[in-house]
Amino acid sequence: MSAADASPTTIGYDDSQHLLELCHDLRQYVAAGLFLSDPAAAELVGPGGLALIHQQFRAIAELLDFEQTPARRIGGVNLTQLAGECADLVRLTYRVPVIFERAPRVMVAGEQALLRRAVGNLLDNACRAAGSGGQVQLRVDSADGEASVEVSDDGPGFGEIAAGTGHGLQVVAAAARAFGGRIEIVSLPGSGTTVRLCLPAGKPAVRSA
Repeated sequence: MSAADASPTTIGYDDSQHLLELCHDLRQYVAAGLFLSDPAAAELVGPGGLALIHQQFRAIAELLDFEQTPARRIGGVNLTQLAGECADLVRLTYRVPVIFERAPRVMVAGEQALLRRAVGNLLDNACRAAGSGGQVQLRVDSADGEASVEVSDDGPGFGEIAAGTGHGLQVVAAAARAFGGRIEIVSLPGSGTTVRLCLPAGKPAVRSA
């Protein structure tokens, strides 16, 4: 097991690197939108298609708003709901079974757009690793004052698949550092990979006036 411990800090990016990361994440929403807007997909998606389209555009708007706002707005984020929405996205773009084991309403203090990007990238990496014949397990839990999002795939193991852009884990690491969390990675050749994003549980403290 290897763990990337992280303490709260301000994340700085080279402009070109940051743009590449942003484009990487927007690509997922564009791919999902193209699929949902295809008339041939209507039968596969069913009556919930319009709601899914709205969900994707809302996530894009949230991400762009995050990019245009210099000050990070830390608030209470429903990690269970956010993870479910990220699972909806990757199911559309990869068609990989994503089995979601959720705890009821796990709350964390953070910026929703950055956390959405982090969870989305964990799932994106896992779906690529699982391939067309595999599956992904998504688990949200809370215990002893710590919340976690755990993503596991049954692929060949870390480093055993074609390399991606590398931007995904950078975004996950940035979220962990920004909100006082850490990343844990467990991977064995032929046994898949499990990545866990751990964050302090609970809503942000309310300051008295």
